[in-house]
Amino acid sequence: MPLFFSALLALLLVTLSALFLGRWLVVRLATKWCQRKLQAELKIGSFFWIQNVSLKFQQHQQTVEIDSLWISSKLLSHDLPHYVALCFGEVRIRTDLQKVSGLFAPFSQSTGVHQKELSFSPSLLKIFCQLFSIHVDSINIMVLKVATSESLWHIQIRDSSFLLDSDGKRLKCEVSLSQINSKVLKSGQLENTCLAELSLTLKLCLEVGIRSRQLKAITVDVWTLHAELHEGLFHSQLLRQGPGLASKPVPCSEVIENLAEPTLPGLYLLQQLPNQIKVKMEITSVVLSMNSQKRHLNWTLKLLHFLYHRDEDQLPLRSFTANSDMAQMSTELLLKDGLLLSQSRQRIVCLNSLKASVQVTTIDLAASLVLNTCIIHYRHLEFSHWLHMLALETQESSSSVIKQMKKRTFPQILAPIIFSTSISNVNVSIQLGDTPPFALGFNSISLDYQHLRPQSIHQRGVLTVDHLCWRVGSDSHIQRAPHPPNMHVWGEALVLDSFTLQGSYNQPLGLSSTQSDTLFLDCTIRGLQVEVSDTCAQCLSRILSLMGPQSGKSAVSRESSFGESVSLLWKVDLKVEDMNLFTLSALVGASEIRLDTLTVLGSAETSTLGVQGLVLALVKSVTEKMQPCCKAPDIPTPVLSLSMLSITYHSSIRSLEVQCGAGLTLLWSPPGHMYLYQHILATLQCRDLLRATLFPETVPLVALETPETACEPEGCPPEPSPPKRLLNLTLEVSTAKLTAFVAEDRFITLAAESVSLSRHGGSLQAYCPELAAGFDGNSIFNFKEVEVQLLPELEEMILHRNPFPVLQTLRNRVWLLSLGSVSVEFPYQYDFSRTLDEAVGVQKWLKGLHGGTRSQASPSSAHLPPDLLLKVQHFSWVFLDDIFEVKLRDNYELMKDESKESAKRLQLLDAKVAALRKQHGELLPARKIEELYASLEHKNIEIYIQRSRRLYGNTPMRRALLTWSLAGLELVALADASFHGPERVVEQVRELDPGSPFPAEGVDLVIQWCRMLKCSVKTFLVRIRDYPRYLFEIRDWRLMGRLVGTEQSGQPCSRRRQILHLGLPWGNVAVERNMPPLKFYHDFHSEIFQYTVVWGPCWDPAWTLIGQSVDLLTKPSADPSPPLPWWDKSRLLFHGDWHMDIEQANLHQLATEDPYNTTENMHWEWNQLSFHWKPGQFVFKGDLDVNVRTASKYDDCCFLHLPDLCMTLDLQWLCHGNPHDHHGVTLRAPEFLPEVPLGQLHDSYRAFRSENLNLSIKMDLTRHSGTISQPRILLYSSTLRWMQNFWATWTSVTRPICRGKLFNNLKPSKKKLGQHYKQLSYTALFPQLQVHYWASFAQQRGIQIECSQGHVFTRGTQRLIPQAGTVMRRLISDWSVTQMVSDLSQVTVYLMASPTEENADHCLDPLVTKTHLLSLSSLTYQRHSNRTAEEELSTRVGDPAFHTHQLHLVDLRASWTTTNRDIAFGLYDGYKKAAVLKRNLSTEALKGLKIDPQMPAKKPKQSVPTSAPAPPPVNTPSFSGQPDKASSGGAYMLQKLIEETDRFVVFTEEESGVSDQLCGIAACQTDDIYNRNCLIELVNCQMVLRGAETEGCVIVSAAKAQLLQCQHHPAWYGDTLKQKTSWTCLLDGMQYFATTESSPTEQDGRQLWLEVKNIEEHRQRSLDSVQELMESGQAVGGMVTTTTDWNQPAEAQQAQQVQRIISRCSCRMYYISYSHDIDPELATQIKPPEVHENQEKEDLLKKQEGAVDTFTLIHHELEISTNPAQYAMILDIVNNLLLHVEPKRKEHSEKKQRVRFQLEISSNPEEQRSSILHLQEAVRQHVAQIRQLEKQMYSIMKSLQDDSKNENLLDLNQKLQLQLNQEKANLQLESEELNILIRCFKDFQLQQANKMELRKQQEDVSVVRRTEFYFAQARWRLTEEDGQLGIAELELQRFLYSKVNKSDDTAEHLLELGWFTMNNLLPNAVYKVVLRPQSSCQSGRQLALRLFSKVRPPVGGISVKEHFEPFSSLGKCGASHHPADTPVLS
Repeated sequence: MPLFFSALLALLLVTLSALFLGRWLVVRLATKWCQRKLQAELKIGSFFWIQNVSLKFQQHQQTVEIDSLWISSKLLSHDLPHYVALCFGEVRIRTDLQKVSGLFAPFSQSTGVHQKELSFSPSLLKIFCQLFSIHVDSINIMVLKVATSESLWHIQIRDSSFLLDSDGKRLKCEVSLSQINSKVLKSGQLENTCLAELSLTLKLCLEVGIRSRQLKAITVDVWTLHAELHEGLFHSQLLRQGPGLASKPVPCSEVIENLAEPTLPGLYLLQQLPNQIKVKMEITSVVLSMNSQKRHLNWTLKLLHFLYHRDEDQLPLRSFTANSDMAQMSTELLLKDGLLLSQSRQRIVCLNSLKASVQVTTIDLAASLVLNTCIIHYRHLEFSHWLHMLALETQESSSSVIKQMKKRTFPQILAPIIFSTSISNVNVSIQLGDTPPFALGFNSISLDYQHLRPQSIHQRGVLTVDHLCWRVGSDSHIQRAPHPPNMHVWGEALVLDSFTLQGSYNQPLGLSSTQSDTLFLDCTIRGLQVEVSDTCAQCLSRILSLMGPQSGKSAVSRESSFGESVSLLWKVDLKVEDMNLFTLSALVGASEIRLDTLTVLGSAETSTLGVQGLVLALVKSVTEKMQPCCKAPDIPTPVLSLSMLSITYHSSIRSLEVQCGAGLTLLWSPPGHMYLYQHILATLQCRDLLRATLFPETVPLVALETPETACEPEGCPPEPSPPKRLLNLTLEVSTAKLTAFVAEDRFITLAAESVSLSRHGGSLQAYCPELAAGFDGNSIFNFKEVEVQLLPELEEMILHRNPFPVLQTLRNRVWLLSLGSVSVEFPYQYDFSRTLDEAVGVQKWLKGLHGGTRSQASPSSAHLPPDLLLKVQHFSWVFLDDIFEVKLRDNYELMKDESKESAKRLQLLDAKVAALRKQHGELLPARKIEELYASLEHKNIEIYIQRSRRLYGNTPMRRALLTWSLAGLELVALADASFHGPERVVEQVRELDPGSPFPAEGVDLVIQWCRMLKCSVKTFLVRIRDYPRYLFEIRDWRLMGRLVGTEQSGQPCSRRRQILHLGLPWGNVAVERNMPPLKFYHDFHSEIFQYTVVWGPCWDPAWTLIGQSVDLLTKPSADPSPPLPWWDKSRLLFHGDWHMDIEQANLHQLATEDPYNTTENMHWEWNQLSFHWKPGQFVFKGDLDVNVRTASKYDDCCFLHLPDLCMTLDLQWLCHGNPHDHHGVTLRAPEFLPEVPLGQLHDSYRAFRSENLNLSIKMDLTRHSGTISQPRILLYSSTLRWMQNFWATWTSVTRPICRGKLFNNLKPSKKKLGQHYKQLSYTALFPQLQVHYWASFAQQRGIQIECSQGHVFTRGTQRLIPQAGTVMRRLISDWSVTQMVSDLSQVTVYLMASPTEENADHCLDPLVTKTHLLSLSSLTYQRHSNRTAEEELSTRVGDPAFHTHQLHLVDLRASWTTTNRDIAFGLYDGYKKAAVLKRNLSTEALKGLKIDPQMPAKKPKQSVPTSAPAPPPVNTPSFSGQPDKASSGGAYMLQKLIEETDRFVVFTEEESGVSDQLCGIAACQTDDIYNRNCLIELVNCQMVLRGAETEGCVIVSAAKAQLLQCQHHPAWYGDTLKQKTSWTCLLDGMQYFATTESSPTEQDGRQLWLEVKNIEEHRQRSLDSVQELMESGQAVGGMVTTTTDWNQPAEAQQAQQVQRIISRCSCRMYYISYSHDIDPELATQIKPPEVHENQEKEDLLKKQEGAVDTFTLIHHELEISTNPAQYAMILDIVNNLLLHVEPKRKEHSEKKQRVRFQLEISSNPEEQRSSILHLQEAVRQHVAQIRQLEKQMYSIMKSLQDDSKNENLLDLNQKLQLQLNQEKANLQLESEELNILIRCFKDFQLQQANKMELRKQQEDVSVVRRTEFYFAQARWRLTEEDGQLGIAELELQRFLYSKVNKSDDTAEHLLELGWFTMNNLLPNAVYKVVLRPQSSCQSGRQLALRLFSKVRPPVGGISVKEHFEPFSSLGKCGASHHPADTPVLS
């Protein structure tokens, strides 16, 4: 052991010695080497220990000082890694940065020269590395003048070590620095400033190849890096010198970049890098501080790991570029937990992990990037300072980089490249300060990209994005959790739930390749949300501005390069699910576009876009932070909704196809439109903002180019551009529905199905099988088979232009509209006008909103509008009826039918019960029978209920109120340049409306158009409800002409303001509406085959409802003036002419109150009608037939036939101004009304409104058309009664329909046109006329009137009299005839009768006998107006002969025979019975006369004062007595005769003359006349009288005759009130002629007439005429010549002479009739009769007479000459013609007396009334039964027309005929009984009303008729048979004959004679005076003869006559030689 220790010690000593020696040698060598190589001085302070070592560079003043240096081992210290360690204590280094540039020269030179000297053995190096290490305690480095002379860089390193390791091939050097602290300081005058600080722990490992001497690997580990960069560092020169220093050395890469081949930048640098590089940094912190503003940024990073590895041993990646390969390598970068904080500790950047890798293999290059959780918050307010601080350096570096990038060209990469990226949880928020903040975030983004190059360049990639969100707004920088599913958070500008993009691009290689590039893209997007807002646009614009604007030049260059690119075959497949597009506005909320699925399939040839579930919705107020993103069907109120949309575009043919699936809906409203409009404006503003940001030079470029184009010389026209190829468009829509709300509660709906639209070239075509338009939920318009075409031209339109030669344009564009059917339905009481007016207001508002700023070109300069061709197969317009009314009528019909059915069931049950009773007898219980009837009643109720429920099961309910249908409508509207433009349209208006004054200043038109129209309609039908007849029926209607429409621009006062409620924030908008109406000017000519109009008062209720429906179609004018009636409105709107040629025109006037009746009507039938309508006039030309259609045998009775009729209706409108000045009408809005006087209403139409209308109707038949037919009238009594019913039906007052508060209709009733007439005039001109009147087919009696030429004129006026009372009632229309003039010539009246009864064919007997009644040469009739009492008084004072009716007849020829008498009496009897029946069955029959006894008698308004003059005086003594005395007759004289029985000679001495005894004169001369009704004047009249028992005739003629009729006041006659009518006849120049023998003309039936020369007065005889010489002049007994033909002279005929039996004389006739038919108005004004308490005894006969129909005839001077035959003929005429009494008079009187007696017994008025009512009902039943039988016979006759040999129908017709005759007989009997009962009941009621009792007369006999004849002087000459030889002559004076007929068939005859003389005229007679009175009688005092004879009632069939013959004294009588020939008075 000692030896060992000794050896060890010796070894130690040797070692120490060696060390000391080595230390000396080393120091010495180092000092020399430093002096020689480094020009530095090395000093070592200690010998044994190396301390205070100093190395000083003299030249650069750089020093290195080492405090201590020693060698240690790990044996001594376990912290040392190796056995030998070189340790340094403190090392201090000081240098100057400005002089450091010369430091690198010696190293470069030395390394280059002694490179070989440094080589050593690898084994020794390995041993050395394993044993040796270097350790330094601290290193202090001070660098002076870093940036400036005042700057200092201090670096302090602690605990550093240097280790080497080698394996023989590589040398590994490891440097470990435990702590590095570095500062950059800058000294100033005030204080020292720290520019930068750095502290870290570093471990560096370098691996160098020993042989290659190249760096193989680098490994850098950094811990706790903390760096602080202060503000002064960035303002110093330190950073600015960096680029300068770096640019001085010229790297080798510069040589490569200068080569011809472009290289990839950085590729050479990668090759120079070591094979392996590893960098790892943990817990890194970098702080940027700005002390001046106390700001700092703190960046911390937990881990940074970078790995680079290159394997050069493996095969490289060949042909990475065209000229280089790339070795295999891999690169990886990893960052974890990075955080950037601001001074407020707010996170700016937060990074969780970032991993990037690049791997190069032999095959390809693969790169990947993985980022997880990166959050960035950028606040420009904080970063702006840092950006400003770094602006200079960034600007310089960026400018240099840009220049290098511009110069550098990149090579094409040929190697395959695979790139994948995965980025997750990234959120970037940016606050720029001047724009709102925004943020971008996403959950994950993955990108896979492959760049392959097998035989072609093939690129493909896959991009996947998961939940990308871009938020904008004030709170967007706040990180939020992902939004809930199916929700949109406001402020999120872009949201992508998932995005997947797959694509590939293939580019063939080689220049000779014919293949095109191919591109395939497949993209899938789910949950896309895009929000467009101002905030978003501002943010995006700011981002784009920061990125740098792009110039327009670059854009143009891109476009040009793209156009020159090679062809590309591409295919794109895009699918987007759950897509939501939002536009957000702070003013109007938001809008949303929802797309459930969007699919795009595109290729180079065809591109298809498909949409499933498209919805546009509005969010009017954004109150919530989130908005639900529902599926399209679930969105509540979408504006636009579409289930499917497909768009296909074919690029080769430029065709676009659009297909819309079912469910296209659009909901539009003005507020919604404003929302959309604001959103669109905001979107457009955002677009303009982005466009201005992207292309700021675009607008200036355009502005600069415009002047250049304008400066082109005029001589150089612009080059014609090539024609642009139009896009072919095809659109198909399955179903579409558009709903537009024009108001809050008013909307319009448009629905369509299977719509197709196509455009090819210049043509456009659309088709829709079904199209419907609804208003307010009501389907109004329905179109089917709709086809629309727009064609450049159409050959058919050229043919349509040919009929109009005035057209200048030959060809024009055409709109062709074809419709299969058009249906229009308006619901009941639906206010369509309100919705339509709102819609028009909205349209005006939209026009002003969108088109107000556009400059409108003048219409004249605009293109010619296209023509229009409209074709409609079927058109219907329907007004729906009230459902209640429909059900009410249907239920009524059901009840009627059910009542009949229940009656049948009851009859069946009665029959069964009767059968059971016969079978069981009394054993059948009564309870059982009651149960059967009860069950039947219950069953009837059940059946009725079941039928009511099944009422509309099989048959649909009637719904239509009015149906207007058209079939085969074709309308052509042609536009032409000749009338296009305002000026030309005004010219057309002036031409079409010349009668209206045109304003001198012209008119400003807002609407003006003019078209040539051509229209054709096959059928035009209008039906009311389900009535069987059409209201209008038009067949084959063709129309052509010109139509102009104009609307005048209203003045400011003529513009009303319509308020549109848009809601907030717009409020209410006022739209100006033009108030003047649209007017039409026309000139039409139409041709119609059949035109039928049907109308009746029974349709008036329905028509009233139709009028109310029509009123709801157009909104009333806003002008507060009273509305115009329809006639004034038509004058205001329509102007021009209208010609119509109608083949057959029909007017049916319904005559019943049943609207469903088809048989009762008056038919006006026009043939070949030419109608002309021009302003104020209607002209009808054609053949008119008026037929009566009735369901009886009188059907089809043409009662009026007017051939070649020209009927003109002239309308004269009575206005305050010019009735044609419609241009002067100025409407006023309510706010612009002028001031009007108090109590007066404003009326804008005052000057134009018509107050009244004067209508003039002229019917002219004098046209000569060559036809032989003449006007005729055919009437039956049934026809007349039918016309009375017809007139009553048409004049009935209609009740108000649906008016009043209950129906919400308080509008004033419209004035009817009938009440608007003020004056109506009628004029008729006809060349000849024939009138036939027949009583009936059964009686076969009638009248025929023939007239050759006539003129009729009448004028009437109307007064509307208001009714008294407070209740509003209709005005009473009072028509009065003011004037009537008729002139007729050659009038002939015949009476016709047939001897046979009615035949089976119900037609007239062709063998009817026709007898002459009267004829005349001319007839003139005049009627004066019914004036008031004051007017009549003022008129009649000057004109005493005033009469209401005046008739002047010339050459009247009348004949009265027994045949005429029978026919006339039969006609009158039928008329009287019909009138009585009608009166008795009327409701007025039982209405009694209410008479007040206290009321004084008063006369009606038309009464004449008592001072009115009497009728013209007669030549009889005036009547001065009282009327009561005038009624004394034979009974009064008989009483006087009895009192003077003691006298033998009777003298008839009376106080008054003979004329006082004439009752007729007394009754006619009273002053109680209230109306002089009629005056008939006859000139040269004659009348032929033929008896029944004798042959020959008597002709009575008068040169002048007057017939007056007066109506007297009703008066009491006994206990009866009667109406008196008097007739007065005055005949002058009267003559009597009689035939002398029977003539052949009588047997032939020809009539004898006197010539006018024998009738006229004071005729000058012409002695030159032989005929005059043969005639006997004017003397009695003379013979005159007659004629049988009035129109031919007597010389041309077989003359027959008649004898004048009475010479010229005058005659007066009076006829007084009393009637029970009293006008109630007159009856109520008559004072009741006074009842005297002490009644004196009255004359019995006077008491019996009362008011009696009286006829009085007076002749003053008569000169008579007759032969026996003539005398017998005269007696025959008087007895059988003049004094004919009705045979059934007595029977009627007896029935009346019996009824009166029954009424006296039964004094109960109710019982009497009840009996009358029962009898009335029975009569009505007969009438109804007769009517029913006639209808049955009518239907049978209609059936027999088709089957005339049907025996069953013939038998049934015969049975019905017999039953009809029986019913008529029963009707006549009961009608007569009813008439008697009612008349007696009225008399009884009058007596009860005046407290009078029926007093039975002592004798029930009353006078019924009185006849009086008076002759003042008569001379009667009796002649022989030849009429020339006289026999005797009788002269009578004061002759009076009176006959009184009584009710019991008794008669009283009275004959009085004042004086008489009989002379014998026989030749050779001894006594000439045969008989005369004894003494002469005083005239008027005594009578020569009085005879009284009374015919009593027959006893046992034997008539009893009583005679009383008082004679006066007779003179001596003489006898002739032949007593037998002397006449004897008996």
